[in-house]
Amino acid sequence: MGRLRLAALLALSAGLAGATDLATPAEKVRSSLAEAGLEVAFDRAEAARLVGQAQGAYQTVEKQWQAADPAAAREVSAALAASDAAARKGDEIALNRAGAAAWTALLRGASTGLEASVQSGNADAARDWLAAREFRVASPLTRLNADATGALEALAAGALKPDAALKAVRSDVLDGYQARLNDALRELETSQARGFRTLAAGQAALAQGYFQLLRPAYVAQNGDAAAARLDTQFAGLPQTLGAVQASFAGFRAAPLSEREVTARASQVTRFLSLVPVEYARGVKLDGSRAVVTQEVEVGEARTFLGGAASALADIAPLLPDGEAGRTLSSDFAALNASLSPQAMKAQPLTPATVETQVKTLLGDVRAAFPAEWQKADAGADLDVVRTQLDAVVAAAGAGEWAAAETARLDAYALLESGTEARIAVFNPELKAHLEGLIWNGTAPAGLATLIKKQAPAGEFKATRAELQSTLKDIAKILGTEVAPAAVATNAGIIVFREGLEAVLILAALMGSLRRDSVRHLRRPMWLGAAAAFGATAVTWFVMQGALSLLGRYGEKLEAVVSVIAIGVLLLIMNWFFHQVYWTDRMASFQKHKHELTTGGTVLKAQWWGLAVLGFTSIYREGFETTLFLQSLVLQAGAASVLGGTAVGLALVIGVGVAVFKWQAKLPMKKLLIWTGVLIAAVLAVMVGNTVHTLQLVGWLPVHPLPFELPASLGLWLGLHATWEGVLLQVGSVVAVVGSFFAAEALKTRELRQRQRGAAVHS
Repeated sequence: MGRLRLAALLALSAGLAGATDLATPAEKVRSSLAEAGLEVAFDRAEAARLVGQAQGAYQTVEKQWQAADPAAAREVSAALAASDAAARKGDEIALNRAGAAAWTALLRGASTGLEASVQSGNADAARDWLAAREFRVASPLTRLNADATGALEALAAGALKPDAALKAVRSDVLDGYQARLNDALRELETSQARGFRTLAAGQAALAQGYFQLLRPAYVAQNGDAAAARLDTQFAGLPQTLGAVQASFAGFRAAPLSEREVTARASQVTRFLSLVPVEYARGVKLDGSRAVVTQEVEVGEARTFLGGAASALADIAPLLPDGEAGRTLSSDFAALNASLSPQAMKAQPLTPATVETQVKTLLGDVRAAFPAEWQKADAGADLDVVRTQLDAVVAAAGAGEWAAAETARLDAYALLESGTEARIAVFNPELKAHLEGLIWNGTAPAGLATLIKKQAPAGEFKATRAELQSTLKDIAKILGTEVAPAAVATNAGIIVFREGLEAVLILAALMGSLRRDSVRHLRRPMWLGAAAAFGATAVTWFVMQGALSLLGRYGEKLEAVVSVIAIGVLLLIMNWFFHQVYWTDRMASFQKHKHELTTGGTVLKAQWWGLAVLGFTSIYREGFETTLFLQSLVLQAGAASVLGGTAVGLALVIGVGVAVFKWQAKLPMKKLLIWTGVLIAAVLAVMVGNTVHTLQLVGWLPVHPLPFELPASLGLWLGLHATWEGVLLQVGSVVAVVGSFFAAEALKTRELRQRQRGAAVHS
């Protein structure tokens, strides 16, 4: 039998002057009748006393119910009288039926009072009535709705008119009661199969009572005659269960929007696909027998399966093929029974068996769901992220640090390969804050840091609370409608931003290879860049099939590529300063030029160094860009993303051509100076971003500056508010400038030596 969430509900009316507590007496009626149902088989007198307790609680609010809904009030009184008679007779089945009827009649009266209060604009009275309601069963993947509460607060503030508030309240409340009705029918089916007659009688009465709450909506959609037939079918439960289920096919009391349907469909496939992943982490083979090794992971598998089943229950009535919906629901229930604690205790399924069953289920789901339902929804990913973050805290509390780290990486994989794309464009500060919380940030400490040092549970909860707030902010961004033009714009911005840095590196380095004697050294850089484009394309297709795997280590891979790029850049930069910038005035240059043009050992090393630099400067950005674009493809399809990508690439190429032509028209001296400045700037940005990435993955310590910096500085200039990043950026610039002045000093010394030698010979 359903329970009120009293802690949350009573908070609605706490502190309000003149507020009437309707929720507590209603809950007292429900709980007393439920206890009486348990006692009647053992102690009739105690059962009768408990029924009397319920009658006393109802008498304290009977006037309010009579004023709101006289018919519902009469039904409550009649059901309480029937409960008393059944308790005195020791009739367990009749008592359970009467208790369910009393409770649902109470809910119907409260719903009537709620709607009347909203229509009259009386937000205070509406709050009182709203407290006496039921929610859909909550889990980590199906959270309580707050639409009705928010609507009442907006009504009280004058921000919402009564008609609009009533629509939101009615939709929220009816959605909850339809979920409760579906739960009652499922429990009824299970109770029948197991021969639990008393429990089946109670669930049948609950289902009948919940239908009366939904009946006006059913009449509006199907007519009075259909509703009358369904009344008869409900009265015949449990024998008429099949007929009731058939009559409900396609009905939703509070119709879902297209976006809500897509979101729930995405939850079904997303959650279901994670069941075998979590199950395989918690169950291992011992010979041919499956053994549970990590109950936490098995629990996660059950949670994801429950979330998928709950989402399916919401949209199954909307399937074009009603029989397919009933079959899917039955198959989900069968798998859930196989993974129940009782079944697992007797004999756990092997991971391979679960994987096979889930693959079959996924195939059936995709075959049954219409094409428009099968667009990915970022909200489903956020639900998975929340669940995995909860798993991090739970595993850490149990001292299972490996499981905590696995859950953390799973959560980050979804963020890195999905939601970060949009927040990186619209709110870079939020993206930076999120990464710090999941990796090695401070105030509060990141989850990676906490896991590494095996911190106490309190620290994990503090970080989890901050993550919860951050994810709410992200959900607001993701909650906006995704228009193709907006997605194309996002893709273009991402490609342009990431491509610009690569172009600046290539332009800076190739600008120094302008003279005929070294122009041929541009070729390996172009070849490396071309190889990087090819590697990026390959990465795109690999990520289509292994996105989560790559996403788990995205930051680490980026860090490795970035370090290689910086190392190669420093080596090549040193070679430029000491072999290109002044060799035209050094007597020994002729010898080196001969080696360069004839293909000696030095040339081969330089050739490969330039090729690697061309590759890393492009692929480093290409890897991250590919991750981001995958998210946008899931949101709006490939066409919009490819269109935006094409525009972004065109802009990048245009900037590159302009930079190369602009440099080509400069005199050599100015070219060398501007190229050196550009190299220093690009190197500083690369160093700053790489240090930040290394800090995120925990490979460098984090010592924050005493002040904050806008995240946009990190996005465009690589400037992050840590001592390590700033000092290493300054050091890199000093190295570039120092190398330049060292080269100039060496050049001057060589010239003076040549002048002195010429004077002696003359």
